[in-house]
Amino acid sequence: MARTAPRRKAHRWPGWITPLTVVLALVQLLLLLLGVHVGFSRQLVWVPAVAGPAVAVAACGRLVMLADGAVRVFWRHVALGMVAVVLAALSQSIDISTTAYSGMPPISGRTLLLYAVATFFAIWSMLRLPGGGRSWRQLTTAVLDVAVVAVTSGIAASQYVDWFTDRFGASVPARWLNMVMTAIAVAGVVVVIKIMSARRSPVPQGALWWLATIGLLGPLSTVLMSLLHPWPHLNGTAAVLPFVGLFGVLAARAQCRAASVEPAPAAVVPAFAYRRGNVVPMVATGLTSLSLAVVFLRTGHLTSVQVGGTTLLLLLVVARQAVALGENAALLNKVAHQAMHDELTGLVGRRYFTAAVARARGVHTVVLIDLKQFRELNDGLGPEAGDELLVAYASRLRRLAADQALVARPGGDEFGLLLHGEQPDFADRLLAANAEPLHAAGQEVLVDVFVGIAHGDAGDLYRRAEVALRAAVAAGGRAVVYDASLERQLSHRATMAADLRRALVTGELQMLYQPIVELPHGRPTGVEALIRWNRADGQVIPPTEFIPVAEDSGLIVELGAWIIETVCAQAAAWRREHAADALRSVAVNVSARQLLDPALPDMVAAALGRHGVPARQLTIEITETAVFGGGRALATVHALSQLGVAIALDDFGTGHSSLGLLRTCPVDAIKVDKSFIDGLGGTPQQEAIATALTGIAETMGLRTVAEGVETADQARRLAELGYRHAQGFHFARPMPPAGIDELLRQNHLTVA
Repeated sequence: MARTAPRRKAHRWPGWITPLTVVLALVQLLLLLLGVHVGFSRQLVWVPAVAGPAVAVAACGRLVMLADGAVRVFWRHVALGMVAVVLAALSQSIDISTTAYSGMPPISGRTLLLYAVATFFAIWSMLRLPGGGRSWRQLTTAVLDVAVVAVTSGIAASQYVDWFTDRFGASVPARWLNMVMTAIAVAGVVVVIKIMSARRSPVPQGALWWLATIGLLGPLSTVLMSLLHPWPHLNGTAAVLPFVGLFGVLAARAQCRAASVEPAPAAVVPAFAYRRGNVVPMVATGLTSLSLAVVFLRTGHLTSVQVGGTTLLLLLVVARQAVALGENAALLNKVAHQAMHDELTGLVGRRYFTAAVARARGVHTVVLIDLKQFRELNDGLGPEAGDELLVAYASRLRRLAADQALVARPGGDEFGLLLHGEQPDFADRLLAANAEPLHAAGQEVLVDVFVGIAHGDAGDLYRRAEVALRAAVAAGGRAVVYDASLERQLSHRATMAADLRRALVTGELQMLYQPIVELPHGRPTGVEALIRWNRADGQVIPPTEFIPVAEDSGLIVELGAWIIETVCAQAAAWRREHAADALRSVAVNVSARQLLDPALPDMVAAALGRHGVPARQLTIEITETAVFGGGRALATVHALSQLGVAIALDDFGTGHSSLGLLRTCPVDAIKVDKSFIDGLGGTPQQEAIATALTGIAETMGLRTVAEGVETADQARRLAELGYRHAQGFHFARPMPPAGIDELLRQNHLTVA
């Protein structure tokens, strides 16, 4: 029994985590409001300040245990950052408890280091988060964006710290605290950059936006520190830390809610969001320029930090834009490659190939190849096997061509080669290679091809090769070399196709019927319908000329529908004129192209119903080649058989795998080809096949009809061998419906 992949267990978000962090944040707000009116212990505000991030650590840790892959790594880094925040809060509360102060609250180097570590983990988690592609250009762009924002923030922070120190007289540790909080703001901006630039992210945008909000709390803490200066038991950093925990918990909750029982695909960020990432360097440069202009206008000078920072910012922006231009160029090259190459085989496509042929100078050869019956093979083996077959054949062409030719796949099951010089032996080597089977879907498949070849120094070699290929397909041959006569033949076939379409409307087509008789006495039991084209100018076009044209042009479907409609109407007329069983079978030939039409069974059923002809009275004659590949053609034959229509294999013994078809195809009768009948009356070896076929048919319960009987001796010998039905010129030539009427009347009189 097949094993299925294990399903991930669904985990519910603990209901107590979010309310607890909300309560801690509200408690801190109440302490701030109360603290401006009454005094209390300096340690009191640090209780929710430490507890809030601690709860966030628990929430992120839970995600680390439940998630996997990039999501797990991301939330592990966020959890480590939250741990650093908790340790920094504890350290800062110790600093305040152990150090006497009267101005700004003290802060030790240990505390500053812990805040810096927390900021590092926040930025690192964002940089490591997958965003729909991890090329070196994308990583470099992300790093440069962070650097641009950091330098811009540093320039602004230096001005802010100078203002803060001049106004409040803060100590050196306080200055460093301001810098750390500014770095936290930078981390928040990094999150925003990630949201804008990521094409795909395994972390939902809701979680990222909650984390980005934490970046605002760093600068807010410095503002609160100055505002709360008159109340030493209150602290700006402690005031914002519960909200750090709250926003961290809300981010984790957003991640948990986005998760499902089955792993969900990474969310796709719209393309416009990715393009917004290009705004980062422009906004940073604009804000920096504006702030420096304001400073210069107010003070008349710029500090070395501001000048140096601005220079560095401009260099970073230039580098960032250079990388972006390189990425755009790489993207354009990729698009151009995809436009000119076939994705499946890796060969060049039609556009590239035709352009290469047009640019070729000197004598060259263009070879176009069409795989025979690829559609049937694709339907029978499946599309994946069809793709494997195309890839395998492309590899064969590469080996044959080596470095001497350009190999292409213009489309579908067609391949092309551009060779230097004429190379007249290449077609022979190509056809000889087809004797070796290709491997597809675990099977060995022999592939035959049609080949069109054109050589010379003209610029239209591709068109000439196409003409040669169409000629090869029309003739059923293997390889055709272009010459001027093919153009005339192509023009003639195009004209014939147009005339044939008009003939369907003007009534130039007519049906003749050749009797099928019962041996040995020759009584007619059925007919085979045969189409004829008598042009208005008196010219008679044989079916061997116009049927291939109809198949090549696609007109065969419309022509076949007209034939079936006409034959069903005539069968109904014979049923009315004579006994209902006067003709047990009326046979119609159906081409391979018609069998690929899924509407054929419905069309046959409609025609039978419209004229009141029983399905059993209609026989559909097909060739072995038409259904050899199985697939859609064989499915159509099964559908026809299910209607009750009889199926006969025409020209039996001359096609592919005849005996195998008797098992896979719903056959009711076999029509033995004339080539086997011609050997009757000769040596035992010449009669062997005809004798064997009637024995096989009798064993399998099939009717046999001998075709092409031209002499009385052949008819007599067939009866001796056990054949019960035959047709041929010995009995009657194809005749119009009136001739069949006369035969049926004579047969009725003879029986009476």
